[in-house]
Amino acid sequence: MADVLEVEIATPEKLVARQQADSVTIPGKDGYMGILPGHAALLSELGDGTLEIVSGGRKEQHHIIGGYVEVRDNHVRVLADRAE
Repeated sequence: MADVLEVEIATPEKLVARQQADSVTIPGKDGYMGILPGHAALLSELGDGTLEIVSGGRKEQHHIIGGYVEVRDNHVRVLADRAE
């Protein structure tokens, strides 16, 4: 099991972020989801809210509006309709 996640956040217009993380909190359609290394495979619709990336104790936030998230093999791919 890897100790970190590879996180990618993209919109139709651009790549918003690509980085390693210790954990990610994602606004799902039915509530927030916490993702840690070793998480089971997941495909889910996104809701509107704040996506938080934690890396080395530092937190980074992005406002996400709609889209999808895929978690597989310690990769978190967020395909958002909009991200700020």
